[in-house]
Amino acid sequence: MRAAVLHGPRDLRVEDVPTPRPGPGEALIRVKEAGICGTDKAFYRGTYRPGKLPIIPGHEVAGVVEAVGEGVNESWVGARVTSEINFACGRCWFCRNGMYTHCPYRRVLGITVDGGFAEYFVAPVEALHRIDGLTWAQGAYVEPLAAVVEMIQMQPPPEGGRVAVIGTGNMGLLSIQVLRLHAPEVLVAVTRPGSPKAGMAKELGADIVTDTGGVWSIVKEVTPEGAGFDYVVETTGSPQGLDLAVKLVRPRGVIAAKSTHGAPVSFDYTALVVKEARIVGSRCGPFEPAIRLIREGLVRVDPLITSKYSLEEAPRAIEAAMRRDQVKVHLLIG
Repeated sequence: MRAAVLHGPRDLRVEDVPTPRPGPGEALIRVKEAGICGTDKAFYRGTYRPGKLPIIPGHEVAGVVEAVGEGVNESWVGARVTSEINFACGRCWFCRNGMYTHCPYRRVLGITVDGGFAEYFVAPVEALHRIDGLTWAQGAYVEPLAAVVEMIQMQPPPEGGRVAVIGTGNMGLLSIQVLRLHAPEVLVAVTRPGSPKAGMAKELGADIVTDTGGVWSIVKEVTPEGAGFDYVVETTGSPQGLDLAVKLVRPRGVIAAKSTHGAPVSFDYTALVVKEARIVGSRCGPFEPAIRLIREGLVRVDPLITSKYSLEEAPRAIEAAMRRDQVKVHLLIG
């Protein structure tokens, strides 16, 4: 089969590799479409190292079950599916206590085991979710949207609160849409100066869109005593994002941390302590609520896909994904 194989920083090659075979409890999925994630970009840049090299990246995937291994019902063959990223053991303390995404023995699609930037990949059937009624592009969007759902489940925003989302990339624009469903009094999107995505943030639900220079006047206008936002979502993908979030959050407010850039971070720790603010990290989340949000039209993902490339163009695609004018780049594979 053909696959995009990462050999090291900025060394992604499209090669012929053996087609995997499903083992017991597993399915072979023929990939139709895959999204390039911020984590994939960090691997490519070399700021975040995958669990092994070389590796086939890719964990935002949608496709068709082509074959199944021993012990799997044949009714799965032909199913339209997306896959969770974490393949947990199901037996350890974390798995038994409902935290399977933190299983210390888990395999992670596209991070420790070969992923979806290929014609085929294998996954445990228990990690698959049917995506009937969704397009392939929408199916590949379930995983990142599930990560936003996880953010909300771990720390919901206050209803009628004053909320800021820093960053208007993919995670920021998904967060704006989900936060809009929680009826904030005001929802502010904070961009970098000259961001080409500012208009999209407004279209998808932000009440106010401002850049990092203009945000301070907004803080004075819309937050109690000008002291900061109740809930700040940090999605910049930059090591500097958390420091800005600490400055923008009000005393006893919450920072929802969503960046996985892989770089060390410096921020005003004293300000965090004095404010008695909380930082809540979150990553992988529940797929079924995300599927429902897309299926019911409550979250729009199609406008976020700004470019599509073939699998053979994967090196060009990942370079394009790092441009400021792009939100989400997809690979068309099937």
